[in-house]
Amino acid sequence: MKYLPYERITYKTNLSEQEVLTRLSDFVEPKKFGLGRNPMKDYEGSVNKNSFEISKVIQYRNSFLPQINGRMHNDNDGTEIQVTFSLHAFVSFFLIVWCSFALIFFVGVSIRVITAKEISVEFFLPLFMLLFVYVLTMVGFKSESKQ
Repeated sequence: MKYLPYERITYKTNLSEQEVLTRLSDFVEPKKFGLGRNPMKDYEGSVNKNSFEISKVIQYRNSFLPQINGRMHNDNDGTEIQVTFSLHAFVSFFLIVWCSFALIFFVGVSIRVITAKEISVEFFLPLFMLLFVYVLTMVGFKSESKQ
């Protein structure tokens, strides 16, 4: 989805693919669920033969925490790593539903405003809802992706 928070970055390194995987594994632990989580490393997820799916371990709530997916392949001088930051699939689905309801509400209010030929505060409410969810999403996503 192009309109949801999404970033793609390509890194080139002189290390071999195996060295990159080893170094990455030093920072990543398997995903743990439950209340008694005591993370030992900075990231959790999985590191495979030539790809990885990880997310940062945080001690606070942020539904917009970027999911980090990467692919590696050998290059002439070393390894090229393509990293993608995106929202969790459930959060993306929720945002699509939220925005759809806000747009439907906006269309309904717009039709009522056109027939009444008078603009009221109700006209701006769905626009504020969309602006609010956009700002909230971008601040939550960008603040974490920069780290």
